[in-house]
Amino acid sequence: MKDSEIEIINRLPPAQFKNFCFTFFESLGLTNIESVAVPESGYETGRGTIELGILMTYHFVFLGTQHVGVVSEEVIQELRDLMENKTNKGLILTTGSFSRQAKRQAKSKGKVPIDLFDRNALIYRLENMKLRISPETGKVFRDKQE
Repeated sequence: MKDSEIEIINRLPPAQFKNFCFTFFESLGLTNIESVAVPESGYETGRGTIELGILMTYHFVFLGTQHVGVVSEEVIQELRDLMENKTNKGLILTTGSFSRQAKRQAKSKGKVPIDLFDRNALIYRLENMKLRISPETGKVFRDKQE
């Protein structure tokens, strides 16, 4: 079932892919999401926060890519270049997979950790959270039939 969701994501034009990234990360609990322009990168990039109670706020930077192949460690570095001092974590999603080097780079000691969402992780989250994707808008919504 969810392979069809990956196919929908891969066919989304840029504006709808941006909608997908923003609403997907909202479904994970991010708020205050804003776009971070990276000219001609081919990625959707942004930042957001998660507030834990009234005392703690975590700052995230994210990058989304419609990529059917293997994402290299260079993409990890591109996300790190977007991070500011207050960034607590990075998030990268792809409809493909990540190279071993990218996975290692994402967990480098002494650097802000980056969580990786590959094709399988996306399918798992969509199924587990009962989420669907609108092919027209790219927005993620909760499946009301469940």
